[in-house]
Amino acid sequence: MSWRETLEKLASPADGRVPPVFRPFHAAVALIMIGRQQPVGRYELRQNMSIGEGSVRTLLKRLADAGLIVADGRQGQRLTARGQRVFKDILRDVPIGLYLDVGALAVFPHTYANLVRGRAHLVTDGVRQRDEAIIQGGRNRAGATTLVMRDGLLLMPPNDHNVLLSNEREATLILESLRPNDGDVVIIGASDDPNLAREVAMAAVMTLFEDE
Repeated sequence: MSWRETLEKLASPADGRVPPVFRPFHAAVALIMIGRQQPVGRYELRQNMSIGEGSVRTLLKRLADAGLIVADGRQGQRLTARGQRVFKDILRDVPIGLYLDVGALAVFPHTYANLVRGRAHLVTDGVRQRDEAIIQGGRNRAGATTLVMRDGLLLMPPNDHNVLLSNEREATLILESLRPNDGDVVIIGASDDPNLAREVAMAAVMTLFEDE
């Protein structure tokens, strides 16, 4: 089972009940946060996500029930061996995610950029990723910009515009911070809320794994 399928299952309705408020991309963000900073407490997780306290509590319970995390006393949550494997699978595909000041490439002030390895061939015009960010974040609240790395150039589909020519500072920051290789994708989630920017960036990323 791929990491995306694991997180889709995690966010599915249990026994025919109403589905949880959190979505698979919320689970991905939470799992990455725990994996990178463990142990992570519920309050810290809540402060760094856009969903409410009750949804965070449900998310943590689902992660624990799936055998992905375990409580580390009062310190918070740690990944189990299974959780570590899923975490590593995510990082294999999405190794870097950073808040970068690249607002000139987006509509909203807070921007979070994810590097996606080897998926440039799946990007057509970037509309699918943008629309997913809008759907999950809310119209007039979020969006996404998709860039691809090809022949050593950071390009914006569908016209393969060389971003370095029009936005030198932003392109340089992306290239130096994320270091994409040919065939990689950079997805920039944007919102008026920094937590939401990170979440819609992951929601947009996950559209590139729908074939798994």
